[in-house]
Amino acid sequence: MTSNPGTSYPGTPYPGGAVAAQPMPVPAPVSRPGTLVAAMAVAVVSALAGIVSGVLYLTGGEELERDITARTLASVSGESADAIKAAGGALFEYGVKEVHGVLQARMVMAVVLGALLLLFGLLVRGGAMWARVLVTLCALANAGIALRIATDAEAGTGAIRGIAWLAVAAAVASIVAVWLPANGRYAKARKANARAAYAG
Repeated sequence: MTSNPGTSYPGTPYPGGAVAAQPMPVPAPVSRPGTLVAAMAVAVVSALAGIVSGVLYLTGGEELERDITARTLASVSGESADAIKAAGGALFEYGVKEVHGVLQARMVMAVVLGALLLLFGLLVRGGAMWARVLVTLCALANAGIALRIATDAEAGTGAIRGIAWLAVAAAVASIVAVWLPANGRYAKARKANARAAYAG
C-alpha cells in the first residue's frame, strides 16, 4: 500500500518540519468538601458569638456592673443584693470599680479573639495548613475566654452566659471539623492543580 506523500499522520512531521506541540491537559477543578464548609461555618458562629458576648458587657454599662457587684457582695454577706445596692457605701463603690475593670478586660478579649477567629475562619476556605493551624489556635483562645464568661454565674446575665456557651460549643466543633481528612486532601489537590497550571 503506497502512501500519499502529501499527507501525514497525526504527530508525524512533514518532511523537513517540526513536531507540533501537544496541548497540556487542563487540571480538573476540585470541589470544596462539605467538611471544610462546615468548619468555616462553625468557626464564624463561634467568632460572632464571642463578639456578641463581649458587646453585651459593653451595652450593660454601669447598671450591669452595679448588679454584679451587689450579687457578689450578697453571696458573701448573706444580705439581699437589692439591699446592698440600695445602701451603697464605699465598699460597694470600690466593688463597682473592680467589676468595671474585669468586664472591660473580658469585653476587649472577647471582641479581639472573636474578630481574629472570624478572619481566619473565612481564610480557611482554601484548606491551607497555615489557615487551619491559625483557626485552631484562635478557636482555643476564643473558647477559653467564652468558657470563663459562661461559668461565671455572678458576672453576667443569662443571655451573656448562653451566648458564651454557644461560642464554646462552636469553637470545639470548628477545631474538630477543620482537621477532618477530606480537608487535607482538598488542600493537596488544589496545590497539585496550581503546580500543573503553572507548569503549563
